Amino acid sequence: MNIKRLLWLSIVMLLVASPAVARFRPRTVVPVVSAAAVAPGVAVAPTASDLLSTVYFEAGITQIRARDRSILDAHATWQRDKTKRVLVIEGHTDGPGDSELSRDIGEQRARAAKAYLVTRGVIPDQIMTESHGGAQPSCQEKTAACRALNRRATVSRHVRP
Repeated sequence: MNIKRLLWLSIVMLLVASPAVARFRPRTVVPVVSAAAVAPGVAVAPTASDLLSTVYFEAGITQIRARDRSILDAHATWQRDKTKRVLVIEGHTDGPGDSELSRDIGEQRARAAKAYLVTRGVIPDQIMTESHGGAQPSCQEKTAACRALNRRATVSRHVRP
């Protein structure tokens, strides 16, 4: 495991253990594929384990890196054949440039993660995708390392009531 990934995982673990997570409210999500996944306006609650994981991308690229496939494989194993479980994938970019282009790239990244999960046996209707483009950066600094942290797709686990 490289140092950057270990540092990022440490930060995520600190955030998960923080009191802010205890106040986490179920989100309202709208299905991308069909109404069968989750009806619009129905809240889904996050599971206690592994609320969020992140897959990173190279600049301008929407393909899943080989080293990130194991992250998605773990989600596929959790989700497979469980009809009440839903995965939400949110695509993000590092923000510079056209906001419409950023949203498109974010959507392509989320859909690339979804496509990979489908090849691992997850039912497409149980995966929702969203794009935030550069609107929700995880890092605000103007450095290359910071921008690399913003080029991501986050995957969260939810259970329908």
